[in-house]
Amino acid sequence: MALEPTVPAPVLRAVSEKMRVFSYFCIVNTPGRPDSEISVLAAKDDFSAKAAMKSLADQWPGFETICLYQGERPVSVLGNPRMGLALEGLIGTDLTHTLATAA
Repeated sequence: MALEPTVPAPVLRAVSEKMRVFSYFCIVNTPGRPDSEISVLAAKDDFSAKAAMKSLADQWPGFETICLYQGERPVSVLGNPRMGLALEGLIGTDLTHTLATAA
């Protein structure tokens, strides 16, 4: 009978912490294209993820919207003001809460 190697708890916590850093991603929608680009962000919380999303928007001048998620949770949507869309996030905390409780 082979014994499974055990991993010390501090190592598991460190691995879990590192994996949580990459739980944020953006879907970049561009006009006239049926597909979207996905970009994984190295962020630890919503605040740093939103900052990374704004930095990503600077790299995609022709984007239509950039949708930020943490796993399956929608965090924010950024519209391109050059296309007449709202620059500020379109998903508010009230909408996020409503969507979470509706399911």
